Amino acid sequence: MNPTSADWCRRGALLAINLLFLMVWGFTGISKFMQGKPSWFEDKFGQTILAKVPGLTVTFWLLAGAEMLAFLLALGAIGRGEFLERQERPPWILKSMLVWSLFVFVMLGFGQWLTNEFNGTAQLFAYFAGTLVCLHYVTARATPNGR
Repeated sequence: MNPTSADWCRRGALLAINLLFLMVWGFTGISKFMQGKPSWFEDKFGQTILAKVPGLTVTFWLLAGAEMLAFLLALGAIGRGEFLERQERPPWILKSMLVWSLFVFVMLGFGQWLTNEFNGTAQLFAYFAGTLVCLHYVTARATPNGR
């Protein structure tokens, strides 16, 4: 089987998508675990419902855990070579990471809405939409008559 130029373009795009999310979630998730809950977190969210349910410390660590899970999924997709899109290894981890990323962006956006940071909310909406485009691209199949 001789890969076509379209195969290599698709593989490159899948790799770029995977690497992008690996960086996004790696930097955010790892830094949260290394640095812990920042001092400003209580000031920003102390007057919201999150202070009561589930509590600010739990909220922070749930978010950190969600970002780390997305990072680990991205790492797993790279490790499996899912960007190569081989018949025996469809990119199911990459798809799972993208779907999970949608939920992480919803969580982040919820926090922005609670604190009336509407510019940040708009940015997260763009991240959500971009992730949805990536998910659509990853799940799209090549047609039998071309790519």
